[in-house]
Amino acid sequence: MYKRVFWIALGASVGVLVVTKGAKTLRKFSPSGLADSASGLPGALSGSVRGFLDDVQYAAAEREMELYRALGMDSPDPDGPHDR
Repeated sequence: MYKRVFWIALGASVGVLVVTKGAKTLRKFSPSGLADSASGLPGALSGSVRGFLDDVQYAAAEREMELYRALGMDSPDPDGPHDR
């Protein structure tokens, strides 16, 4: 008899845990849950893109100065680019 009570209690506990986890998962994938999880994404994504573009711009300026030094020039032409 105690074995039967043990297994019934264990089954009920596992059932409650499964239903609770399932409800959390379903709530997470509902439209409002997806909207909540995506609300911080644009800010984080724009910050990452901005950081990447800053790194690219810095690297391009650094490489430009390396090329000017390699050509024996100290700085870019003050007149700006010329059409050829």
